[in-house]
Amino acid sequence: MWKESWWLTKRELKMQIPGIIITLLVTILIGILVVPTINAFVLNIFGDSASYANRIIFDNHTFNIDSIIIDIIFLGLTPSFSTLFMWGPYLSFRTIKEDPFGKRLAVYRSLPISTNVLTASRILVMLSIFVLLSAAFYLTIILSVPAAFFDYFSFNYFLSFMLFWIGYALALGSVITYIESGTNGKVLFIFLFIITLCLIIVLLLVYQIWEVGVVEATILLISKSPIIPVIASIICSILGVITMTKLLKKRLLERDYL
Repeated sequence: MWKESWWLTKRELKMQIPGIIITLLVTILIGILVVPTINAFVLNIFGDSASYANRIIFDNHTFNIDSIIIDIIFLGLTPSFSTLFMWGPYLSFRTIKEDPFGKRLAVYRSLPISTNVLTASRILVMLSIFVLLSAAFYLTIILSVPAAFFDYFSFNYFLSFMLFWIGYALALGSVITYIESGTNGKVLFIFLFIITLCLIIVLLLVYQIWEVGVVEATILLISKSPIIPVIASIICSILGVITMTKLLKKRLLERDYL
């Protein structure tokens, strides 16, 4: 089964090389853009610096624009590393009507390909893209931060920080994969809208209650407990992938593509 699944995975990845290249370049750019803010967080927490580039004050609460942006990137964007978020269906509202993911699966279902192979190929495609984009994102950060960064926040701590967010992103990213292949374009956009709305609400509550960003709080958490949060995050990601794989297989067996 895995041999056939991997063959189908490689075939599909080859068909999407332009999208992979564009999404990869955008991911690297995003990694470069988050470096100054992450560096500022570390200096603010462990060094003598205490400054942010942009602030706004609303209802006697100070909001750091840089912190909000980086929270949106880590909470909202990194789960999208499981898909080519800068290519094809994600850039057009025609996806709602045309459902390109469903049409692709309809073609596969018309061929002598078992449900097990098709399900496994969806997961392998997701994992291949996720590993590539996540590696590009975090490697860009590692190579771009100032040398003094790791004097304040050791590489081992940063590795824990990275694994924590990778676990979170993979857990949520597996849900996106299920929605792509198990539902339709309309549900995909509704899901993205709901996730965006929930993200905004969560961030507003966090800043209202603690007046600190989620990513900044993660750096503090990892500096005090670098192992337990990572283990919990990785376990959640593994359970998420396993659960979505089972649900997707069941959905592919039941879905009518005609």
